[in-house]
Amino acid sequence: MFEVKTIDRFDLTDFAGDIFKESNTDTPDAILVRSSHVNNELISKRLLVIARAGTGVNTINLNACTANGTAVFNTPGVNANAVKELIIQNLFRCVRPLEGAVEMMENLKAAEGETLQEAAEAKRGDFVGEELYGKTIGILGLGTIGQRLADSCYHMGMQVIGFNRSRKNLRHVQQFETIDEVLSLADFVVVLLPLTDETKGMLSTKSFETMRDNAYLLNFGRGDIVDNAAVISALDHNEIAGYISDFPKAELQDHPNITLLPHLGGNTIEALTHSANTILQNLLDFLEYGTVRRSVNFPQVDLPFTSPQRLTFFSHARESLWSDVNDILNKYEVPVKEMMGNTREGYAYTIVNTDLTSLSDQMVQKMVAELSGTEEMLRVRTLNNPTWENWN
Repeated sequence: MFEVKTIDRFDLTDFAGDIFKESNTDTPDAILVRSSHVNNELISKRLLVIARAGTGVNTINLNACTANGTAVFNTPGVNANAVKELIIQNLFRCVRPLEGAVEMMENLKAAEGETLQEAAEAKRGDFVGEELYGKTIGILGLGTIGQRLADSCYHMGMQVIGFNRSRKNLRHVQQFETIDEVLSLADFVVVLLPLTDETKGMLSTKSFETMRDNAYLLNFGRGDIVDNAAVISALDHNEIAGYISDFPKAELQDHPNITLLPHLGGNTIEALTHSANTILQNLLDFLEYGTVRRSVNFPQVDLPFTSPQRLTFFSHARESLWSDVNDILNKYEVPVKEMMGNTREGYAYTIVNTDLTSLSDQMVQKMVAELSGTEEMLRVRTLNNPTWENWN
């Protein structure tokens, strides 16, 4: 049975069964996390996988995991609709003073001989807003969320422009070669880029000088993409109209033109349930079958488990590696019934269906030790087919 450490809240009732149990150990087989930080101390040799219910993996030391042979999974796209709707809600907050109007109504008292509606209508001139129709939204990052946002804004009558590192084939978006072109034309700039070395601090003083002085910046990508000191200065000098961020930082609090949200992006019942179910199923498939889906550091490999056992190999992608592995398998007379492999960014992952029943446990351990000692090998696993009786 695998031990799984949950860093954030998950309901494992319908998934665990006899496969894994929840544990507080600091050396688990697997870690389940939403948006919390995963301490490097948890990345032990025993750790097989970190499963992130959500998209961003900047709270996980991805390089350390890969070097350790630890797979990292995420669930891109499952919270896309939730994030899109939250962005649209905040676009309306930029142009319609609804919160102030509601607060005024809560405290309004009608004068003698005056109806409440008459008293309210006398105040409505204080809450004149604008329309999104006809305005220009610039979307930085045209992944699943960006594309859904673009479609919705187009159908609301907005002009949609955007930037993506690789050009997308999108009907409703006029795409530009540089971010500065988008910044100079947009009434609303929405950040949906991932945090990388390239994007960290990308939106800074020059960016805000490029933006329109009546434009709003909405950050739903990652907090560190925006230089906080620069955005405060830009607001203080009326270079932009407002900043909305889903990534709160102390230095951004209490500014009249900054709105902070408590990382609400995918915080809906539907998104939380969908992402949890997806990541739990992918986690189970990896622990039981070695199947890799939606990993950010392992190549995708999915081979039907049609043998009593299987071996999985994660390694640096070395051309002669399989020859070395095959020599060891032949030495122990281990048959290769089926195999499937894939490579990604210099790493290789291979699944081999086999039959180890002729070997003693001691011999299997000895073979695995030899395989693990092969040059460039990072992780070797042996798995028993839990449904083998159904195949016979």
